[in-house]
This record gives sequence, C-alpha cells and structure tokens, in this order.
Amino acid sequence: MRTYNTLVLATVAVATAACGGAEKRAEPKGPAVADVVQLDSAQMAAAGVALKTVGPLPADTIYLTGTITFDAARVSHVASRIQGRIRRVYADIGTHVRRGDTLAVLDSPELGVAQARWVQARVSQDVARRNFDRAERLYRDGIVSERRRLETEAALREQDAALTAALQTLSALGATPDSSGSGLFVIRAPLNGEVVEKHATEGEVVGPEAGLFIVGELDRVWLLLDLYETDLRRVTVGVPARVVADAHPQQPFYARVGLVSSVVDSVSRTVKVRAEIPNQAHLLKPGMFARAGLALAAPAAALGVPHAAVQTMGGRDVVFVPEGRGRFRAKSVRLGPPRAGGWLEVHDGLRLGDSVVVTGAFALKTKLLQAAEGEGTNR
Repeated sequence: MRTYNTLVLATVAVATAACGGAEKRAEPKGPAVADVVQLDSAQMAAAGVALKTVGPLPADTIYLTGTITFDAARVSHVASRIQGRIRRVYADIGTHVRRGDTLAVLDSPELGVAQARWVQARVSQDVARRNFDRAERLYRDGIVSERRRLETEAALREQDAALTAALQTLSALGATPDSSGSGLFVIRAPLNGEVVEKHATEGEVVGPEAGLFIVGELDRVWLLLDLYETDLRRVTVGVPARVVADAHPQQPFYARVGLVSSVVDSVSRTVKVRAEIPNQAHLLKPGMFARAGLALAAPAAALGVPHAAVQTMGGRDVVFVPEGRGRFRAKSVRLGPPRAGGWLEVHDGLRLGDSVVVTGAFALKTKLLQAAEGEGTNR
C-alpha cells in the first residue's frame, strides 16, 4: 500500500512540474521599447529635428459666441402711466433725444379729473388758511372763543391733507399740477439716447399696458456670451476680450468681462458671460451676432510645451530631450488639459529651461518602435 501511494505522489509531482513548465513557455514576450534613439546626420536632416526651450505657459484664449444687447442701465421701455388718446407724436425711430424731451402728448380725461381735484383742493386749502389766520387774530384780541379757533385749525388741516392727496395722485400718474385742467399728458424721454422703436400712432387710444417707445443709448453695449460649465473656473470678471461682429468682420472691438452669471442653464449647460464694449461710433447694434476671444492668464509658474512635442508610447506621454550629438531620450511627462493655440501644460517631468524636440518628434518615436520590433524579431 505504501508503495502504491508513493507512486501516485510521484506521478502528481511530475504532472504538476510539466504543467508549470508549459505555463512558462506560454508567456508572451513582446519587444522592449528602448528610451534612447541615435540618429546620424542624414537621418537628422530627414526627420527635420528642431528643438525648443521649455518656458512659461503662454496665455490661453477661449472662443465664445453671443449676441449684442443694450446695456440694461442705458435702455428704457417707455409707456404711458394713464389711459388716453395720442394727440401728437414728436419722435420717430432714429431720433436722438435728451432726458426730459417730449416724445408724445396724450389727451386724458382721467388726468383732467385729477388736475381738477388738485385745483379744487388748492382753492379750498387757501380759503381754510385765511379763515384760520382770521380766527387766530380775533382769538388773540378776545373776540372769538378758543373753540372757534380750533374749528378753523381743524378745517385747515383737513384741506392740507386733501391737497397732499391730490398732488400724490398726479405724481402717481406721472403728471405735474396744471391749473388749467387741460388733461394733457406729456410722455418724456427718461434718458439720453436714440429712439430705436416706436409704437405710438396719433389718434390711438393707449393705456399703461401699451409700450410706445424704446429709447436706448449705444455708447456702450453688452455682449452676452454662452460659456460651458466645464470652463466656468477659467473665466473671471475683468478678463479682456477681443470681439468681432459678423457685420464688421475687419473691425475688432475690445471689451472686458463685467459679469459671470451664477446660474447654469439646465438645458444647454451654459452660463451667461457679459462683456462690456465701448461703442462710441455706434457700429454695434442690439441683436447683432458676434464672437469673442477671452484672453485667460496662465497659472503662475506653469510650464508649457507645444502639442507637437508630445508623443504617446506604451500608454504614457513622452517628449524627446537631447543627450548629445544625434542622441535623444524619450522622457515621461505628466500633462494638464489642452490649451488654446496648440499648447499643453506640463505638471511634471520637465523643468524651466529644458530643451525638447518640437519638430521631428514623431519620426523619433517611429525610429524607437522600429528598433524595438527589430530586437523582438531577432529573439
């Protein structure tokens, strides 16, 4: 029995050793890629190898599209505060106006009633004041009683309140006291600017719900841009922008970011960025489509290399650095996100002042891979 067990164990050991040997023989052995490539002068010329010194990452530029609008503080939608019939229109589209200029005049029965009440209140207050002054003199002379004096004072206070209420009614209607009670309501320009829309027609009956004019000032306009939320951290207030409108492709305008919205659109996943543009020549008009390049400063002490300098080998990013005449080494680098203008930010692997291959890097990579394949075939 012992002899039989010994034979079984020996058989199992032999089989296990055989399987282990088979597994070792089945392991693939790919060619090892070397890190150094050597070129002679002819190969250098053919590859067109050119070097560049690693320096600070240049400023980035992000390009956005948007629409020109009025500066919200420099545009006004003008309507009547009161119902009436338009008697005359004094302004048309394109008319330049100053604050307080007359745009139109309305006939308003409602205003006529309010003005008549003010006239009545003013007359009644004047009578009540004279009665009180007379009673005050007579009271001091002992001719009338104190009760009579108090009655005239109360009447005066009542008329004062009525006159104040009449004035407040006129103010709420946007009108001024008019002793004639004509009921003429003057619509005036609320700011300096240009009439860009007109919806007022003589003879038309209008009310507070009707927009009659839009007056806007074009010396400064806004460009509202759409910024994807993934780029939100890169854009801040004060960033300079170069703006080109489709209507003036050869005329750039220069602006600065005045606001980055705090709200992300749930559909487009963008936020609104407002660029403020001087527009003294009035070339930019609300509604125009425009493009803006925002110049973003690079992080302090950040290094950058051109995109052409970076190659991918064996799942790693590498650049080629010179190590003598015709000799180059593939050096691993850790990179940041791509930047505008074909630049990449370098987080690790290079130092300021290092030299890297920017032209011919692909040829060096190809040479390394070919050398590795040749070594694998020889094995």
